[in-house]
Amino acid sequence: SWLSPTPWTALDDRVRGGSSRSHLTPIPGSNRVSFSGTLDTTTLGGAGFASQTTAPSEDRLWDLSGYDGLEVDVVRGDGKVYTLIVKDEEPEGEREDGREKAGVSWEYDFKGEGEGGKVKVGWGEFRATYRGREKKDAGELKIGRIRRFSLMMRSFFDKQEGDFKVELSSISAFKKDKSEKVEVVAERREDSRQYEKTEASIIETTGWLSWLPGSCIVS
Repeated sequence: SWLSPTPWTALDDRVRGGSSRSHLTPIPGSNRVSFSGTLDTTTLGGAGFASQTTAPSEDRLWDLSGYDGLEVDVVRGDGKVYTLIVKDEEPEGEREDGREKAGVSWEYDFKGEGEGGKVKVGWGEFRATYRGREKKDAGELKIGRIRRFSLMMRSFFDKQEGDFKVELSSISAFKKDKSEKVEVVAERREDSRQYEKTEASIIETTGWLSWLPGSCIVS
């Protein structure tokens, strides 16, 4: 399923006193999910964010060193700008108030077009940030040891607000050679609650969540 074995969890601006909320909901009878919610910008004076992230785990890493980037398959959207985030490190410990410490994030903004489409992002297109600001001395993204993936809706300082919704069918790792592109589509059988995996132009697949099929999990 979309939420197992690597569950997603909300990480909204409520951790900073905001009022935004997000949800990642499997769409029945399909291999899609809906990333939706409400982005509030009044509580924090024009700022705000709502996001879903894979739960951090000490023993779960993704080795994507054999691939050239990520591809987001958007089924339909609302025309708003979303952010795909990857993290290659987890700050140790917690703040005194119990919240997670901030760390470096690698981000790419994309528009959730109404008619959908595939968004292909090379590793070099991800921008390093720290607390929302660009961090030019972050070094290189460690694509062999990815620790977390996130989807975010943010205000861009009062440029976006209100309800949002985008439907996605997959997030995949890709290679520039189309013959080596990894794509796994989960189809729901009418006579069963099980999913049947069909493969197209696949070199290797070790999928998770039906997202990022082809990524490797390193213990």
